[in-house]
Amino acid sequence: MEELVQLIEVLRKSETKDNIIKKARKDSKEYKLISLIYSGVPINDEWAAKQLYSASASDFRYKMLKHRVKTKLYDLLLLYEYEDNETNLVYIKEQQCQQILLKSNVLFRNHKFLLAAGLANKALTISDEYSFTNQKILAYEIILASLAFTGKQNTYETHLKSYNDLLLRKLAEREAQNIYQSVRVSIFKSVKKRKHIVASLNSKVEDVRQLWNRAGTYEAFNSFYKLSMLYYELVGDFDRTLQLTIDSEKLIEDGLVNQYRFDSLYNKFILVYAHLRLKKYNSGLEYAKDYIKLFDEKSINWFSFQENFFLLAVHSKNYDLAEVLLHQVFNNSFIEKISVSAKERWRIYKAYQVMLNHEVTTNSINPFLLSLPEYSKDKQGFNVAILILQFIYYLQKQDSEALLYRIESLKKYILTHLKDAFSLRSKIFLKLLILIVTEDYDVTACRRKGHKLYQKLLETPTPGDAFAEIEIVPYEHLWEHILSTLENKYQ
Repeated sequence: MEELVQLIEVLRKSETKDNIIKKARKDSKEYKLISLIYSGVPINDEWAAKQLYSASASDFRYKMLKHRVKTKLYDLLLLYEYEDNETNLVYIKEQQCQQILLKSNVLFRNHKFLLAAGLANKALTISDEYSFTNQKILAYEIILASLAFTGKQNTYETHLKSYNDLLLRKLAEREAQNIYQSVRVSIFKSVKKRKHIVASLNSKVEDVRQLWNRAGTYEAFNSFYKLSMLYYELVGDFDRTLQLTIDSEKLIEDGLVNQYRFDSLYNKFILVYAHLRLKKYNSGLEYAKDYIKLFDEKSINWFSFQENFFLLAVHSKNYDLAEVLLHQVFNNSFIEKISVSAKERWRIYKAYQVMLNHEVTTNSINPFLLSLPEYSKDKQGFNVAILILQFIYYLQKQDSEALLYRIESLKKYILTHLKDAFSLRSKIFLKLLILIVTEDYDVTACRRKGHKLYQKLLETPTPGDAFAEIEIVPYEHLWEHILSTLENKYQ
C-alpha cells in the first residue's frame, strides 16, 4: 500500500494529475482504490480489501487489483509534467532532452539516420545550454552512430574528438561526485567515525576542486560546492562559508558555472546565515533586505530565510525590525504549511520578542513554554532557550516561588546535559541565572558577583554549526536585559 501511496503522491504534483483518475473507469475497482488513496485518508491493505471485496488483504482479487493499479501508475510517470515555472525550468529541460533522445533512438533503430542525427543535435544544444553531461554523451553516441552510415567522415571526426574529450571530463565529474557522495553517506555514522572523516575532509575538498577544474561541468562544481559547505559546517568555519557563497555568485556572473542549474536562492540563504554566525549584522541585514524580495512568500524557503533575517535583527538590537518581521510571518496564511518544529521555533521567537519589550505582566499567561519540544532532543539549543525564557518570564512576573523551583531545574539540567565544551556558553549563562536567585534579586550583588562569569561568557566563542546552541538573543544582551529588569522591578 505504501508504494501506491507514494506513487500517487508524486503524480498529484504533475500538471497532468487528472490522468490518475481519468485512466480508470468510474465503476471499476481500480478507480475506487485510486480514489480511496487520492482522498488522502490514511488507509492500509486490510481496510482497503474489506471496502472493495469484503475480504482480507491476502485475497487474490485484491492482490491482482493492486498489481494492475501499480503498473498503470508507473506508466503514468512517463506522462509526468512539471509545473511550468522558473523553479522547475531545469527539470523541464532535462525531461525534454530525454524525450528527444528517446525519439532519436527510435528513428535510428528504424534506419532513419539523418533524422536521428538531427534530433540528437537538438538534444545536444539543450545539453550544452543546461550542462547536462549524461544527455550530451547519449546525444553524441546517436550522432556518431548515425554519421557512420552517411559517409560524412570530416563531420564524424569532429564529433568523435568532442565526444572523447567529454568522456574524459565525465570521468572527472563522476569521481568528484563519488567523493562527495561517499562523504555524505559517512557522516551518519558514529561521532567518533565522523571526527575521523572531518579530519580528512580538507584534502578531499581540494581533490574535488581539482576534479572540477578538469571536468569543467556543472555537476563537478556542484560536488565541490556541496562538499565544501558540508566541511565548513562541520568545523564551524563561517568565514570560508561566506567566501564560498560570494565566490559562487561571481562564478555565475562570469558564466563559469551554469546559471540555470545553480541554486542561487540557497546560496543567498547561506550567505545571510554566514553573516549571522560571523556577527556581521549590519551587512547581513543589508543582504537580507535585498534578497527577501526574491523568495516566494508562499514557499517554505521564505519562512526559513525570514528566520535568519529575524535573528540578524535581534542580534543587532534592531527590535523594531524584528517586530515587523514577526508580524509578516504570523500574518502569512501559509504558516500552516510549514513543519511543526518550524512553527514551534516561530512561537519561541515571538515569546522572546514579548520578553524583550517588557510586555510580561503579573496577569500574563505562559501557554506554550512549560514543556520542552520533542524535536530538539538532539540539540540543547532550543531546550536551553526555553529554560531561559521560562526563567525570565517568572522574573518579570516577580514570582519568587516559581524561580526558586527553577534554579533546581537549572542545576539539574547543567549536570545532565551541559557537559561538553560546545555547551560552555549555555552553562555559564545558566549559572548567572542561578546567581540572581541566590543573591535575592539584588542587582548590585548580581552585577558584582556575576562579573567573573560574565567576563568568561564574553571570552567564550559560540561553537561551530555542527554543535551549535541556538542563542535567539545573545546571552550578553540577555544579561543586560535581566539586570535592567532587576533595577526596575526589584529595587
